[in-house]
Amino acid sequence: MRVRHRRNDVFYRMRSTPGGYAFLQTTERLLSPLEIPRRRRAAEVFNARNARPVMDVAGGWGAVGPANFAGLDRVLTVARAIFERKLAADRGPQRSTGDSKNLLEKRRFLRNLLLDEDIRQHPELLEFALSDDALGIATSYLGMVPYLNRIDLLYSTPREADDLIKSQLFHVDPEGLTQVKFFINVFDVGEPEGPFTFLPADASMRVLTGVRDLRRAQGQPHVGRYTDEEVEAVGASPSIVSLKGPRGSGVAIDTSKCLHLGSRVRPGAFRLVLYVQYCTTREVQGNRFETARYRTDPVRYLAIQHSEQARGITRGAPEMAG
Repeated sequence: MRVRHRRNDVFYRMRSTPGGYAFLQTTERLLSPLEIPRRRRAAEVFNARNARPVMDVAGGWGAVGPANFAGLDRVLTVARAIFERKLAADRGPQRSTGDSKNLLEKRRFLRNLLLDEDIRQHPELLEFALSDDALGIATSYLGMVPYLNRIDLLYSTPREADDLIKSQLFHVDPEGLTQVKFFINVFDVGEPEGPFTFLPADASMRVLTGVRDLRRAQGQPHVGRYTDEEVEAVGASPSIVSLKGPRGSGVAIDTSKCLHLGSRVRPGAFRLVLYVQYCTTREVQGNRFETARYRTDPVRYLAIQHSEQARGITRGAPEMAG
C-alpha cells in the first residue's frame, strides 16, 4: 500500500507538464506490457457497439443526466432510500483505527456513506456502474476497460469554520494518469448546497502552470491545493464550471486532469452525490465487488475482477473529491 501511495505522489507531481505526462505514459506501458494491451483490445470490441463519446478529450469532462443513463431514476431512488436509512440511524462520524487527524477533520463536512455490504444488498448500484451507458462513457474516454474502483454516496454538510480546507480548495486527484468519475446529484443542487465545481483539463493545465510560476515569484513553496485568489489571479474565473441543477444532473470528469472543489455547503443545506470511479491503474483503496454473476461477461468481469484479490483488505476511506 505504501508503494502505491508513493507512486501516486510521483504521478501527481509529474503529470502536470506535457513532458512529465509523456514520460509516465511510457513508464506505464513498460510496467504493464500485457495488461494494458489486453484492456485496450477489450475496449475496442465493447466500444464497437457501446461507445458513448460524452467526454471532450481536451476538456476532460462532459455533462451527463437522465438522457444518458437508462434507469437512472430508479438508481437515484435506491440511493435516496439508503441515505435516509443511514441518516435515521446515524450517531455522528465514528473514529476507525488508524484514522488520521486530517481525515477526521474532513469527515466533519464530507462523508463516504456506502460500505461494500450496501453495494451487495443493492445490486442496482453495480449494475448501473457496469451498464452499457455508464461503462461506455468511461471506455470511450479512457480507450481501455478500466478498473471499476469505487461506488459511493458522498454526503456534504456545513463546516463550522470560515476557512476552506482540503477538498473545498481547488486540487487534482492523485490516482494514476487519467480516470473517469461520475458525480450525479441525488437531490436538487443550488449554490447553498456547495456544488461540485471544476475547471476543464486544458484550462487546468494553464492554471497549474500560472499558479506555480506565481508562487515561485513570491518565494512560496508549492502545495497541491489552490486558493480562489490564486486561481483568479491567473485569469481562470471565466472557465469555471459549477454543477448546479436538478436531481439527476451530473458530470463525467477526469479528476486527474481537471482542477476541482466542492462541499462548500452553507448552514441549513446539504448535498448528496452518487459517485462512481473508473481508473486506468489498480488502486489500493476500493470496493470489493460481488463478481460471480459477471464471470461469463469478459468486459464487465475485466472491470471488477481485481476486487477478488482484495478480499483480505479492509476498505479504507480515502480523500474524496467534491
